[in-house]
Amino acid sequence: MTVVVIGGGVAGLTVTHDLARSGVRVVLLEASDRLGGLLRRGTVAGVDIDLGAESFATRTDAVPRLIADAALPLDLVTPEPGGAALVVEDASAPDGVARGPLPRRTVLGIPADPLASDVVALIGADAATRAARERELPAFDAASAFEPPLYDLVAARLGPVIADRLVDTLCRSIYSRSAHDARLSDLHPGLWRALCATGWLTDAAAQLAAQAPAGSAVGGIAGGMWQLPITLGRAAQQHGAVIRTGVAAQRISGDSHATSGDDDALVVETADGPLPARRVVVATGARGAAALRPGLRADGGAGSVADTVRVVAAAIDRPDLTALPVGSGVIVDPAVRSGAKALTQTTAKWAWTRAATPAGRHLVRLSARDAGDGGLDTPTAIAREVTLLTGVPIAPGDVVDIAVQEWTDAVAAAPVPNAVRADAARGIHHTGAAVAGTGLASVIPHARALAARLAGELAVPSAHPTRSHA
Repeated sequence: MTVVVIGGGVAGLTVTHDLARSGVRVVLLEASDRLGGLLRRGTVAGVDIDLGAESFATRTDAVPRLIADAALPLDLVTPEPGGAALVVEDASAPDGVARGPLPRRTVLGIPADPLASDVVALIGADAATRAARERELPAFDAASAFEPPLYDLVAARLGPVIADRLVDTLCRSIYSRSAHDARLSDLHPGLWRALCATGWLTDAAAQLAAQAPAGSAVGGIAGGMWQLPITLGRAAQQHGAVIRTGVAAQRISGDSHATSGDDDALVVETADGPLPARRVVVATGARGAAALRPGLRADGGAGSVADTVRVVAAAIDRPDLTALPVGSGVIVDPAVRSGAKALTQTTAKWAWTRAATPAGRHLVRLSARDAGDGGLDTPTAIAREVTLLTGVPIAPGDVVDIAVQEWTDAVAAAPVPNAVRADAARGIHHTGAAVAGTGLASVIPHARALAARLAGELAVPSAHPTRSHA
């Protein structure tokens, strides 16, 4: 085989598809018995839903372009209008929390106008006034110092309340990472570029904040995102790719540039025997990559409990939820005494799930705050959390079905850059969230660029660089 791709998530499948379509001989190895990576189908009360990523960011056209280029039989959809809510701690409230709409003109929790009423309602007038004084600070100069952690950046310029209540809350909910451990350039490159150009966070947010209805920043696929890897895998096979599930890569040896000519110099060891390759693409999560290439382990190591994400989906029979008290769901302030960091009311967010569900039944997804404690998987725990987060009293008997999914390699942990560069010099290339950033909007462009580069290196003529001939 000319190229061996390790990992059957969207990154690995994208590379495989584009290489095969370009005429490259390619085999993909997936250790589990199914393709998809962090996209997975679950069934709750007879309805197929996503137990992994259930939407994609529309800040790039990566997903629609891939679907069009590969001629995948998928229908793109947008969320129902209404948006989500934020639940914050409020000692004066009877249940100890306050619920309010997630501010509309914000990007990653950074407000375009700190004095907007929906921002003030969540952070208070004093914190809003503090944030509005950012213009009194010197313009941010990215060239003058190393980029600080996102939390420090926001706290210094807008104040700690916004950093805590909005930015860190959203980071933990959306990216499963604390703002203390992330940088803006990694999480949202577009906002980082806008900050570097304007010099002020509020101006950068204003430049990017959508004026469209809430929810327009994400899109989905009718029937579930889990269909994307399945159809992409089929398209890759139609172009000649070999996809082998249930085959784990154990080790990579050799150096593709150690010899002249076209002889395969890299070897991927598997339980089924060795696979020679001119190039190898590692498209696993951070833990999987570190197991294959120990020198890639990031500081502190990958694969800790913090890397684990736990998703709990449930069907609830409760007509009261039809009023949509929190819209499409809630994002939870870490200060709130909740076992969840977010709740998605799936039947409120996606019309296709509502059409598949009987009247009065609601499908919800809870993202556990501490995946290591194994909670949120009983009717009692789910009823308690949904009651707290929505304000609608739910009894354990209202919970009619539950599905639980744990992801042990879901959080991108950046590998050691020097090790990645050294691997590339040997013909071993890395793609996926660990190197491209979180989310399909980042992962797919990185994978497609890598595929195009490899096709060029291997001197395979392509009839068209972006259009499928399926």
